[in-house]
Amino acid sequence: MAKKLENMTQDERIAYWAAQREKESADRWKRMNQLTYAQRSSILDVHKCLDEVLDTALHPCMGGIKAVTAYDLQELSDAKDRLRNEFNLDIREHG
Repeated sequence: MAKKLENMTQDERIAYWAAQREKESADRWKRMNQLTYAQRSSILDVHKCLDEVLDTALHPCMGGIKAVTAYDLQELSDAKDRLRNEFNLDIREHG
């Protein structure tokens, strides 16, 4: 029988939570691999565009919000549209 969390030593709890994180990560990869190529690609595109825009906008050393270009915003908008299309996220129909 498994030991209860409250009865574990600190090292056992650390190992337990590390195993939990590893299991959750493996589960996320499994679910991600069940998506079509286009779905995965749309998610990765949105993430990449968001990362670039936010990295520029939120850090003064990168130029701050004034350094975000219209091109950056258009790329983000296009990525959002691809994501919406791949996952049927049109809120006008469902919301």
